[in-house]
Amino acid sequence: MHVINSVRHAFSWASHKKASNDNIGSTEIPAEKLQRALFPPHDATEETLHGIKVSDPFRPLEKLDAPETTAWEARENQRYNDFMGTAGSAEAEALAFLEKAVPQGMRESMPSKYGDKYIVYRKEQGAERYSLFIKDVPDYGAPARLLLDPMQIDPTGKTNLVGINLTRDGKMMAYRLSVSGSDKETLKFMDVETGKDIDLVYTKSRTSVNWDRDGKGFHYNHNDEATKSSEVRYHKMGTPIEADEVVYSPDTPETGAGYFRLTKDSTDELSDYEWISVSGTERDKNALLARIVGSSEPFHEVFPHKEGTLSPIEEINGKIYASTSLGAPNEKLVCFDVNDPAPEKWQTILPENTDDPLTGVFVWQNKIFATYSHDTGEVLKVFDLTGKFLHDAPIPPLSTFSTGQIRTEDSTCLMTYDNFQESGNIYKYDSTTNELTPYRESNVPIDMKDCIVERVQATSKDGTKVPMTIIRGPDTKLDGTAATILYGYGGFNISLDPAFSTSIAQWVRAGGIYVQANLRGGGEYGQKWYEAGCKENKQNVFDDFAACAEHLIKSGYTTNKRLAIQGGSNGGLLTLATALQRPELFGAIVSEVPVADMFRFHIGSYYGYSWKSDYGDPDVEKDFNVAAKYSPLHNVKKGFKHPPLLIKTDANDDRVLPWHSFKMAATLQSKEDPGSVTLLKIRTDGGHAAGMTEAQRRADIASVRAFLAKTLGPINQQDYKATLAKRENPVSRAIRKIGRG
Repeated sequence: MHVINSVRHAFSWASHKKASNDNIGSTEIPAEKLQRALFPPHDATEETLHGIKVSDPFRPLEKLDAPETTAWEARENQRYNDFMGTAGSAEAEALAFLEKAVPQGMRESMPSKYGDKYIVYRKEQGAERYSLFIKDVPDYGAPARLLLDPMQIDPTGKTNLVGINLTRDGKMMAYRLSVSGSDKETLKFMDVETGKDIDLVYTKSRTSVNWDRDGKGFHYNHNDEATKSSEVRYHKMGTPIEADEVVYSPDTPETGAGYFRLTKDSTDELSDYEWISVSGTERDKNALLARIVGSSEPFHEVFPHKEGTLSPIEEINGKIYASTSLGAPNEKLVCFDVNDPAPEKWQTILPENTDDPLTGVFVWQNKIFATYSHDTGEVLKVFDLTGKFLHDAPIPPLSTFSTGQIRTEDSTCLMTYDNFQESGNIYKYDSTTNELTPYRESNVPIDMKDCIVERVQATSKDGTKVPMTIIRGPDTKLDGTAATILYGYGGFNISLDPAFSTSIAQWVRAGGIYVQANLRGGGEYGQKWYEAGCKENKQNVFDDFAACAEHLIKSGYTTNKRLAIQGGSNGGLLTLATALQRPELFGAIVSEVPVADMFRFHIGSYYGYSWKSDYGDPDVEKDFNVAAKYSPLHNVKKGFKHPPLLIKTDANDDRVLPWHSFKMAATLQSKEDPGSVTLLKIRTDGGHAAGMTEAQRRADIASVRAFLAKTLGPINQQDYKATLAKRENPVSRAIRKIGRG
C-alpha cells in the first residue's frame, strides 16, 4: 500500500483535469509555457496505467518524421546556437587540442591471419574512417591491398564498416555496414581474391555470421521485429536467402538464441558438438542446448534457463570447460560431461574469487588464461589445465588489455594495454616466457604520465562505499575552484574501466578535474554489485552518484557551482534522474542520448525489451511503481529550479529513440523555473554515437566543452578566479534571457 500511495502521489497532477494552468500534467498547456518550449507538437494524450492516469501531452513528438516535429527540432537547435553564441574561444581551443592529439602518419590495427593472408585495419593521415586491407602472401611486411574503404562506399561519411567475418582460408568475407550509426545493418559478402561483392545481401540485419570450416555455408541470427526474438538460421552458399534453414527457434517472445562451436584440446580442431545459447530479458540467466554436428535430432538441454549462466569455452580431454554463475555470483570455471551435465557432477577447475569477478577465459598452449576484474582494472592469470596457478601476465595495475588474434600453433600473440596515463602501445606477448616486448608505439602525441590519478571512495546513502577515479593535472589547486566533470553510467553490468582518452586529456590539460564513478548497477565488482543497482534497487545508482558529488565538494576538489555531471544512454537517465533529485549539487548537467520515459522505453526500439533486465517491465504493476519514483519524464515538478541542462540526441538514433530527449526537453522547458534553462541539441550524423567519424566526434566533444565553459566559467583556474571579482556573471543574465523565451 505504501508503494501504491507513493506512486499516486507522484502522479497526482495527472489525475485532475482542473490542474493549474502551469501544470504540464494537465490536458491543456498554457500558451506562455508553450512559448518557452518553442511550441512543441502536443495533444491531450492521457492513458491509465495500473489504475493511475498519466498524461503524455508531448506524445506527438514521437512522430519523428512529422513536419511539425522536424520544425520544432530546428527551433530547438537554433535556441541552442543562440545560447552558445557567446561561448567565447573554449570550443575552438578544445577542438585545436583534440586535432593535435591525433597520431601522425598511418595508424594500423593488430593483424589477423586467415589461411595465408593477413587482414588489417588502416587509417591514413587525414582519413575519417578506418579502411580494411589485406596482404595476399604470408609475410606481414608485404604490400597491402585495399579491400574496403567506407568513404568510397559513401563519400558523405555516414556509412561505417561495423565488422567482418572471414572464412578459415580467407577467400570469402562477410561484412556489415551501418548508416548514421543505425542498429539496422546491411550484411554483404565479398570474394576476397577478386575484391568484388557476390550477389548475396541481407538488409535490416542485426547479426554477424559463423562460417563453416570449409566456407560452404554459415549460421546467423534472424531477428523478428514483432516478437523481439531471434532464431538461428543456416545459409548454404549458392542458394537463395528464401531457402535458408531454421536451425533453432525460441518458443517465447523477447528471447534470443546464438549458435557456436568449440575447439578442443588446445588445438584448432573442432569439437563434435554444436551449441545453442538461449537468453531472455534476465541478464544473469541463459539456457544451453547441444547436439552432435550433423545430427537430425533436436538439440537437447544441457543447462536450464532458470539456473544462472553457463558459457562453454573449450573441450578438454572429452570434458566441456565452461564459466558459470551457478552458486558463484563472481563466476567460476567448471568442467562437465555433455552427456551427463547435472550441476552436482561438475568439477570445479577455478573456484570463484569472491573479491574479483571472472570476466573471461580462453585456453591456449595447454594453459588456461583467465581475466579477472580488479578494482576496475584487469588482471590476466595463467593456470594449467587442472586449475593450478602458474603466474600473472605482466599487465600494469589499473589497466585494461586486449589481445590480437590467438593462433593455437603460435606461442606468441600481440597485446595492447592502456590506462588513464598510457595510450595503448602494442606489445608481443610470449606465453612461454610470460614476457612483453615492444611491437609498435601508438604515436599519440599526448603525455599524461605526470598527471595525478587517485582512487577514492564516497559513502552512499545506505553506507555503501562507492569508488571513483580522479584524474587531475600536477598543478591543479584543490581549493574548490577546479571545474570538474563527474561521469557515470551505473547499469547493465557494464564496467567503466581505466582507458586512455584524448577527451579526458583535453579537459585535464585545460585545468579541469575529471572523475569517473563506479556506481552500483555496473559490472566492476560482480553480480551482487550489479543487482544492487537495477530494478527495485535502481535508486541506489542515483544515490551513489549524488554521494560522489558530495564527496568531491566536501573534500575540496570543487564546489557545486563548478561541478558538472555527464553521462550517455543509461548514463543519460542517470544524469537526468540525479539532477531532478539533487539539483543543488551541480553547476551544469550534460545528458546524452538519454532514456527518459520509463513507461515506454520498451516501445519502438528493437532492443528496448532487453532493458527490462535493469528497469523492470512497465507492464507489470510492481515494476511500474518502482520506475514511477525516478522516471525523469514523470518527475518534473512545476517551478523546477535547476542548473543549465544540455540534452543531446541524434535524429537517427534507433536504439534510444530521440523522442525520449524530445519529450524530456519539452517537459522541462514548459515547467521549469523562469531562471532555469534546458537546451536540446539534435545531431543528424551518428545515431547512438557509434556512427560518428573522428572529426564529428571531436566536434561533439568540443561543443560540450564550450557549454561547460559557458555555464561553469573558465576551465582554467586562474582565469576563473580572475572573473570572480568582476561580476554579476554574464552567464546568469544569458540564462535568464533564454528562460524568458
